[in-house]
Amino acid sequence: MKALYLLIPAALGLGACGSVFQTHETAPTVYELRAGAVAAAAAPLPATLRVARPRARPGLGSEHIAVTLADRRLDAYGAARWSSPLPALVESLLIAGLRSSGAWAAVVPEQSEFGGDYVLQPEIESFEADYSAGAPPTVRVRLRAELGQNAGRRLVAVAEGSGSVRATADRQREVIAAFESAYGEAAAALIAAINAAAAAPRPAG
Repeated sequence: MKALYLLIPAALGLGACGSVFQTHETAPTVYELRAGAVAAAAAPLPATLRVARPRARPGLGSEHIAVTLADRRLDAYGAARWSSPLPALVESLLIAGLRSSGAWAAVVPEQSEFGGDYVLQPEIESFEADYSAGAPPTVRVRLRAELGQNAGRRLVAVAEGSGSVRATADRQREVIAAFESAYGEAAAALIAAINAAAAAPRPAG
């Protein structure tokens, strides 16, 4: 993998236009993420969970791999992309993680023709490589989700999960590995909280 070079716009005559992260690549490298391991449930809940497409914080809704700089500016790598827009990627990963946890009779996407007893609305609050303290960056992922019951449109719980992992080097391979680890931490915490909230006894009525 080639290194991700930080090019100063003023030195290149780029002014304020375009990304500051550029390489000599003619086309970006496309990356996927793996779901990672999650805690197994003691027994499945006899219910179907329907997972909605995650809402993303402004600037995180595309296939660009986001970075934050020392002046709090949001930018993106010029030579790397996610394999799909981030909300679609996170939706797929969360569904895979929830299924592998064994906590539900079934987990289906929002686009499924089948309904769900519960609905999950995830949010992507952070998903970027933070260069504010210099390189290599620290990858920060923060996820949030609202779990509700379709019957009566009742909110059951709000769950959160976060992960923070510093890349071992300022290169594509190491930064993507940090993204995968940080996402794994955030997703494992989020899924455990969702499953615990769904399994918890609730008063009738």
